[in-house]
Amino acid sequence: MLTKIDITVGQFRWAQAAKAAGDQSNANFALAQAARDLERADAAAQKYGMPPLNSCPQHESGTSSPAPDPSAPPAPGAGWRPLGETSVAVQQVNATELDGRIWVAGGVTASHEATASTQFYDPAINNWGLGPQLPVALHHAMVVTYRNQLVVIGGFQSRDNELLAVTSPRMLLLDNKTSKFGEGKPLHYARAAGGAAVVGNEIVVVGGRTGNPAQLVTQTEIFDGTVWRVGADIPTPGDHIAVTADSRYLYAVGGRKFTADSNVDVVQRYDPKADHWDILTPTLQPVSGAGAAIVDGRLIVVGGEGVTTVSGTAQAYDLTASAATWTPLASLDPGRHGLGVTAIGNTLYAVGGATKPGHTASTNLVAALTFR
Repeated sequence: MLTKIDITVGQFRWAQAAKAAGDQSNANFALAQAARDLERADAAAQKYGMPPLNSCPQHESGTSSPAPDPSAPPAPGAGWRPLGETSVAVQQVNATELDGRIWVAGGVTASHEATASTQFYDPAINNWGLGPQLPVALHHAMVVTYRNQLVVIGGFQSRDNELLAVTSPRMLLLDNKTSKFGEGKPLHYARAAGGAAVVGNEIVVVGGRTGNPAQLVTQTEIFDGTVWRVGADIPTPGDHIAVTADSRYLYAVGGRKFTADSNVDVVQRYDPKADHWDILTPTLQPVSGAGAAIVDGRLIVVGGEGVTTVSGTAQAYDLTASAATWTPLASLDPGRHGLGVTAIGNTLYAVGGATKPGHTASTNLVAALTFR
């Protein structure tokens, strides 16, 4: 119940900030979500024998067993563990960590539909809430945290029944004071289904594709906080690549040329300071539509899409070893593609995605894998 109340308070704060900024649409959206969260808290309270919330002042507080700590590491061999489900079932998303919370933005909700919602997860209370809405519904967009701001880059906008109608070059930045998205510097090359990560003090964007006409984007773009510059082309272009970074390099794993029958096993590393690409040891099998993150010096890739299958494969590559190879980890069940993957500390999170090939079966499932 306290979890739901905390989320509800956050929604009221979003609403207040949006209203103060003159954004009545987002204010109404947050208020509606707060009402739903409060209803769920009330239902949970009564399910466990507590009085209705509106009668709480008439009752003395009781005691109950403490809730399990969602950030606690699993027992040996426990593998992935389920967490609180997202507010909106989405696929074709990326995930990022901001102030100890995990964020996803936009995504495909049904075969011809996308959402403008943003969602955030607080591991401390194991629950999701809805953030400010994007200016437009987006999917296959890139999401990073840059200078303590949520940044959404590129993506597709649908039109009528055409899901890939518009390929966006926009960079949207969430203003922490107004809780509203504003415009940043647009990309030189519009793209979706690419990858973005922060390396040092710069955003690096690689790979991806356009919608109509369908073309792969080869150009690398780097944002220094003021302008975008164009870097060396990615050696093996592709869309639906899995991208992450450490303090020096960006890593681009797998990808394809439009369809899953062209999946590749290539692992590419980019150094933005030297403007140079290297090729690392290939993955255990070709992969696209996966997510990636770095945990304790290990590059980890999760999920993926085949022509008729969806994968729960998780594999790790030790970036600290001079002759590293890929090793399998506990599989994610059910398997997913188009999922968001990120890490906080030594815990890896897999968010949403689709349990069937294509743009169907979007899920709100969330799971975590903790490394000792």
